[in-house]
Amino acid sequence: MTIKHRPRIGLRSALVALIVASVVPFGLLLHFTWWRTATKVSHDLVDTLERQITDSVRRTWWGRVLEVQGLSQVVSEAAAVPGGPLNVERVLVASAASSPALSWVLHIPKEGEVLALQELGPQHTRLFRTDRDGRVTATADLGRDAPREPPQATPDARLTIFGQPWLVEASGWSEAGWVEVPQTPDGKDRAVAYVDPSGGGALVFMIGFDRFAKLLGDIAVGRTGRSFVLGPDGAIVIASHSEKAPRLAAMDRVALAAGRLVAARPETGKNVDENTRLDVNGAGYAVGLSPLWLQGWQLAIVVPEAEFLGPIDETIRNAAIGLVLFVIVASLIGILAGRRFVAVPIARLVDDLALIERFELEAVPRRASWLREIDRLSAALVRMSAGLADFAKFIPTDLVRSLLAEGIRAEPGGTRREVTVLFSDLAGFTGLSERLGDGIVPVVSSYLDLASTAIAAENGTIDKFIGDAVMAFWGAPRPDAEQALHACSAALAIAASVDRIALPPDLSDELRVRIGIESGPAVVGNIGSSTRLNYTALGDTVNLASRLEGVNKIYGTTIIIGHAARVAAGDRISVRELDAVAVYGRSEGVRIYELIGLQAESDAVPGWIAAYEEALSFYRSGRFETALEKLDLVERLRPGDEPARRLATRCRGLLAEPPPSGWVPVTMLDTK
Repeated sequence: MTIKHRPRIGLRSALVALIVASVVPFGLLLHFTWWRTATKVSHDLVDTLERQITDSVRRTWWGRVLEVQGLSQVVSEAAAVPGGPLNVERVLVASAASSPALSWVLHIPKEGEVLALQELGPQHTRLFRTDRDGRVTATADLGRDAPREPPQATPDARLTIFGQPWLVEASGWSEAGWVEVPQTPDGKDRAVAYVDPSGGGALVFMIGFDRFAKLLGDIAVGRTGRSFVLGPDGAIVIASHSEKAPRLAAMDRVALAAGRLVAARPETGKNVDENTRLDVNGAGYAVGLSPLWLQGWQLAIVVPEAEFLGPIDETIRNAAIGLVLFVIVASLIGILAGRRFVAVPIARLVDDLALIERFELEAVPRRASWLREIDRLSAALVRMSAGLADFAKFIPTDLVRSLLAEGIRAEPGGTRREVTVLFSDLAGFTGLSERLGDGIVPVVSSYLDLASTAIAAENGTIDKFIGDAVMAFWGAPRPDAEQALHACSAALAIAASVDRIALPPDLSDELRVRIGIESGPAVVGNIGSSTRLNYTALGDTVNLASRLEGVNKIYGTTIIIGHAARVAAGDRISVRELDAVAVYGRSEGVRIYELIGLQAESDAVPGWIAAYEEALSFYRSGRFETALEKLDLVERLRPGDEPARRLATRCRGLLAEPPPSGWVPVTMLDTK
């Protein structure tokens, strides 16, 4: 039967979805109500405020225009006072400083030198003196009160003043008036100028189009409205410019639409005030048109209708923000509550189940919860882990964890693998147990704890405890490329830890350990019946490692390793070749080695090891007397060495009774 896997969502996501589904419909209804109210009120506000803003902008603009015209009259009267050119210069400087709208101020006498002042900024005015051809004869940068430096001659500079059509046109005027200037004296801008002809000359007050745009931008048109100057053909001549309100293409489209209205007017209706409403791209705009009385120009005030809806829009936004905040807060409360009381406890219980799955039973805690079901589930998990922990004392838990990690099922079967097997046993355990009685139990427990720790530290697998004996192996269930080295390291750690076992003072020297190690192929797996299994290793390698543990008793050694283990560990261990033996149950001989320690690259072979191995070589070649000489050297270098004494006894016996022809130097062992 095929099981369909349905998509699943997290508990926190489900809680958030439930909260949002409950809150959002209410919020949408509230928002719709506010929107309908705003729509009705907006049209009323537009009708009321449109004319007020248009009239305010018009009054501000005409105030600037009248300011320039009044300034022209003041300058003309002041220039007529006797005082010569210096008086004219002072009057011009004062006039340029008095109006921020001005870009240029020109004094063009009927004859003689022309004075031109360029307003460059709030504190910077530049004075030019030119001849009648426009060549600059001197310049000076002026402050508001006095010249900063004397005029400097600039023979290569020129100003565009004479010969301009606008100046020719204004020279025939009898009264002052406004005229469009295609080019300012420096040639960088267009301008509109107020020209006051007097005494055959002229006073010119120019407002550059760029200054005009900034001037319009300084006149507040609500928050987002803008001002435009439209030509008689409806084209945009000047658009207000402000650093606080960047130019928008949508507003330009509205101004062009207003320009089409102006262009479509008859001649008799060009210069009239008009307030209208235009829709551009689905948005409504209030537009006020009024004449500037200059070249048929019209001042257009454009304000978005949404400008008038500020309070209502703000209320709508606040309602929307409040709704969003309410949803967010409710969702956060739901998330935090769900996380605190449901999601986190369940996630922790899942982690506890994972601990049980990995057989890490001691780490499962009791987790109290306000929710009855979660509290009961945690208690059940703790009881289950405690029961499994009690049961785990009868099996090697490290092995179980390894099998679970490797995904090996608990069913009979095995595979042939390369392993390294270690057997460890306490020497003299029988006699010691007779003397200690029940006191032997803590001794054995302490020893098994130390051995288990040493084996686990080298990633070994403990197979079983057999009384005071330990069987462990490397290379299964996890592969181990350094298995022989790890087994030797564990053996050395076990041998060194025996001294830490507490014994009565009179028995402190009687506790020793014997260890045998061998590498080779073995069948590893779950061995047993369908109802009871043991993960273990079987084969000749296992038997040989067990026999080598007992061989220590004969040679008086602590750790003996087989030839295969010695080859696998290589030069990383320090050993002494003891002998070639045929252990019980085997007919062929194997070389055995005493494990001395771990070998560093800089470590030299001790002299007593070299002497013993030379003696062993002489013994195998039948040179028993030479072998005895080397063994005497071993005795001097290492007094009481049991393997050397045993080999010396064998050499003396062979000297007394020479071996037969075909003698093989293999020691036959007839006991386990």
